[in-house]
Amino acid sequence: MLVTQHPVLNKFWYPVMPMSHLETGPKPFTLLGHNIVLWKDASGAPATVIDRCSHRTAKLSKGWVNNVDYRLLSRPYHLRSSFLDCGE
Repeated sequence: MLVTQHPVLNKFWYPVMPMSHLETGPKPFTLLGHNIVLWKDASGAPATVIDRCSHRTAKLSKGWVNNVDYRLLSRPYHLRSSFLDCGE
């Protein structure tokens, strides 16, 4: 097993990119083999979910931040479907 694949590493938070990179919208990132998408919510805090739509398995990083509720990430396939960052 590679050191970076050890399950205990998934229990920690990691800095992955400067906040300024999130100004232009969602950004994809791979961390410890997991594809994630990051964006800023309405308060300017970072938000993240797995970079995969559960319906069509499309990359959520190809979507956009919802203008009504910045906690939501809208995906390109369905305009009315969104994903909420629930991590706290």
